[in-house]
Formats: sequence, C-alpha cells, structure tokens
Amino acid sequence: MSTTQGSLSAAVGRQEVLALVRDALATVLERDPASITPETTLAELDADSLALVEVAEIVEEQVAARTGRRLHIPDTDLESFRTVGEAAEFVTVWTG
Repeated sequence: MSTTQGSLSAAVGRQEVLALVRDALATVLERDPASITPETTLAELDADSLALVEVAEIVEEQVAARTGRRLHIPDTDLESFRTVGEAAEFVTVWTG
C-alpha cells in the first residue's frame, strides 16, 4: 500500500502530505516520484500554472478523502510556492 492510499486521521502527517504532493506532481508531470524531493523547485520540474492547478486538485481530493475536510488551495498561494516542500508545508499546516 502506498502512502497515498488507505485511511488517515483528520490530521495528515508531514510525510503523508509530502507523499501526496510528490505523487500528484509525478502523475501530472510524468516524472519518477523518487526524483522529487522537498527541495526540488517547481521550476526544475517545469510545472506551469495549468499543471499546478491539476496538482492542487489532486491534492485537494486526496486530503478530503482522508480527512473528511475540504481543502482549497487558492491560485495566489499556488503561484507563491517555489519548492515541493513549500507546497507540502502549506497543506500540512492546513490539515494540522
């Protein structure tokens, strides 16, 4: 079972969130998830605004499925993320 499957409590841990973000980026950008670290920049991944919206939708759906709480990542926040870790931290704070 991957870290993005199964049941999580209302609070999603930092590593689970990082895995969600990493896996969503890997899916949308067709990359090897193992090549994506918290320090990887979105520019390095060539993640344009459309790709980031797709990633956000996947993460929002995954978080809602695990927590029962609806998450919305505003476009202005999406534009401000420089690294995978920053994006994951945003979701971690929200779910915590």
